[in-house]
Amino acid sequence: MRRRTKEVLEPLQLKRWVRAVEDGEIPTVKHPKTRKIIPASMPLARSDGDGLTFTLSQSGTASWILRYRYGGRPRELTIGNYPDISLSDARRLARELRADIDRGSDPADDKRQSKESAAKDWAVRRLIEDYRAKVLSGLATSTQRSYGRSLTRIESKIGASSISKVTPQDIVALIEGVGATWSESKMLLCAAKLLFRHAAGKKLITANPCAGIDLTALMGKRPPVRRRLMLSEEERPGDSEGHNGNVPQPQACWSRGYIRYPYLF
Repeated sequence: MRRRTKEVLEPLQLKRWVRAVEDGEIPTVKHPKTRKIIPASMPLARSDGDGLTFTLSQSGTASWILRYRYGGRPRELTIGNYPDISLSDARRLARELRADIDRGSDPADDKRQSKESAAKDWAVRRLIEDYRAKVLSGLATSTQRSYGRSLTRIESKIGASSISKVTPQDIVALIEGVGATWSESKMLLCAAKLLFRHAAGKKLITANPCAGIDLTALMGKRPPVRRRLMLSEEERPGDSEGHNGNVPQPQACWSRGYIRYPYLF
């Protein structure tokens, strides 16, 4: 079991060092042999024992650092800043971290992995902003409008969600909850697929939550497309024989597919 060394730092001493730097002066320390007061070399680093170290930069930034060995290699972990973390709190945190190290943990590596995970954990709203700037802005104007409407719907429903937590069930609920037409729902699903493909391309997620979703399974077959009724040339009325110029002729509205007959009086 590791033998605890004597704690050597004092709260008042820390305050004096920080105040000296803030006043543009050089902190002073005792010479380890003569015990005389001498100017400290900057940046300042003073151990409190068992790897806990107080550091002070020339700009006045004070921090707590835990130095230890893991796997035979020296390791270093920044616990936090002083005075946000007091001397007593730094000692308590250092004891907890040393206990983790004794159990086989590497706190410096754990902190690094946590930062990497946090950096990748985007909200859907942030992903949409990135997609609009890097992809959507380069598409045709009509595509920007149609996809832009779908992206707005996605943001209103799941914008605050973490992209790593979005599931296929969330996408299905999104499509069913919007209550749009079949064609609009198809556009919404396409926009969602492209959005999360963008996230996969940035290595923010490992799988697209839209993969495998079938719109037909959600909404049935696409309704038949409604076509306008158009008359052929043979079916279009021409000038009727036997009519004089005073008799109103039927007026064809070809674009609407019907004929309007004026009143005959």
